[in-house]
Amino acid sequence: MSYTLNEIKEQMEQVGIKDLFGTRREVKQLPDIINDDEVIVYGCSGLNDGNTVLCILTNKRILMLDKGLLYGIKSTEIPLDMVNGVSYSKGLMLGKISITNGATITKLENVNKNDAPIMANAIKEQAEQYKSLLKKDNQPDSPTHHDDLETDQLVNELRKLKPLVDEGIITEDEFQEKKKQLLGI
Repeated sequence: MSYTLNEIKEQMEQVGIKDLFGTRREVKQLPDIINDDEVIVYGCSGLNDGNTVLCILTNKRILMLDKGLLYGIKSTEIPLDMVNGVSYSKGLMLGKISITNGATITKLENVNKNDAPIMANAIKEQAEQYKSLLKKDNQPDSPTHHDDLETDQLVNELRKLKPLVDEGIITEDEFQEKKKQLLGI
């Protein structure tokens, strides 16, 4: 079973994705691309190699989608365990994100200046979490294994807390502390 477009849009709304300039066609492709074991963490639009792309961060990978007018969809994928570094810069109006994986640097330019730091920090956090999960899974006698149901419950709990940060009800530090507590880090 895969996500419907409405479920994808709902996930995007829950994590605060707002500015998706020029990427409506790409959003419509997400149900065919996002796996049912993936959760959208954040996203934004920007330019990659001169083309407007939708950049989506899930709990497993970074996707850059470019749905051309005449041809199919071009998809660039960076698995989170391959991310070596992330940086961003902000100008007066726009920002830029650079993602390093191995010897390759993928640049996302003309990003909304408010989205650039959020996306860059979200990528860093997700990459660290994903790598630590992979390490735990590879240890033979790992004492705690969360099953899929527990993971879904954790993700839903975190999704409920994120709007509280956005509305200023709780601080980012309080959110991060609760997230660590929920994830048992």
